Amino acid sequence: MKRIYISFLFIIIVFVFAAAQLGYVSGKADIFISMIEQSDKLMRKSEFEEAINLCETIEQDWYDTAKSIDMLLIHDYVDAIGINISKMKAYAENCSVDMYFAESDTAKKELASIKESEYPLIENIL
Repeated sequence: MKRIYISFLFIIIVFVFAAAQLGYVSGKADIFISMIEQSDKLMRKSEFEEAINLCETIEQDWYDTAKSIDMLLIHDYVDAIGINISKMKAYAENCSVDMYFAESDTAKKELASIKESEYPLIENIL
């Protein structure tokens, strides 16, 4: 009987860690998507200096966050998002609005993808 209780305890611990991971990754993805959307608004208004500063903040925050997200997700996905954010900043510095928005859309889609990949759905399990 003791082994059954210990097994249930381990199952509960696994579910708690899975829920914490889901919450953490989803929360961080939402934060970065909203920050990128703020930068998009600045680029649409042609406020390039403010957009560049926000892109630098996003880039630094991403690299700080990526250290912990790397433990939870596939490293290539995390690197790709970081590269897209870096390209966003470079295109904002060059005032290349079209290229900026191409990278911005890609970064937002990749962030949404990692968020959706954490949900306990059949397609994510198989």
